[in-house]
Amino acid sequence: MLRYKRLTTATLTDGTETLAQIIAGVKGKRYKIVSITTAPLANMYLRVYRNAEQIVDIATIAMTTAAPLLPMDLPVEVGTKIEVGFYNNSAATDAKQITIGYEEL
Repeated sequence: MLRYKRLTTATLTDGTETLAQIIAGVKGKRYKIVSITTAPLANMYLRVYRNAEQIVDIATIAMTTAAPLLPMDLPVEVGTKIEVGFYNNSAATDAKQITIGYEEL
């Protein structure tokens, strides 16, 4: 079954990366992230890390109404930690939302 989880980041600071854990692999559970989305914002870069390895670094402006979701095929095994967030290259300093679509395997 496809599920969605939304995260609101901490307040973003110009010129820095702000990350938060969105999902983690726990004993007896396996997941697969199938999509990620956020609002298209100029000078904001969506980032996804799996156990500190960067998987996604894309300008959020690429997420348009024609293609609002970034498709993914990212397994989350036991002990895996997924962090998402933004690199802020603008003067915007408020919190932003990120939504993932995932399946339990």
